[in-house]
Amino acid sequence: MMKEFRAFLLSRTGWQDENGNTVVFSETNLTGETAGDGLWLFLDEGLRCGGMHRRIAASEAAVRETLCGVGKELLWEKIAADWAKEA
Repeated sequence: MMKEFRAFLLSRTGWQDENGNTVVFSETNLTGETAGDGLWLFLDEGLRCGGMHRRIAASEAAVRETLCGVGKELLWEKIAADWAKEA
């Protein structure tokens, strides 16, 4: 199931919450480094805080922990809701 979730994340152009935070996933970072079996998570918080990029495992748990760990529960809820529609 991990590969299916990975393909789902890569098939989307990203998610945005009501606060203007945007998250997208990619197989490579901005310098071309690949994530292997994982993914690169790019979080844009707009002009408020900047953002982050991080290599993570391509699993629901890793995405949830990463986003909720930085206070982006709304983004995780949007991803989870879309994933539930796919499954």
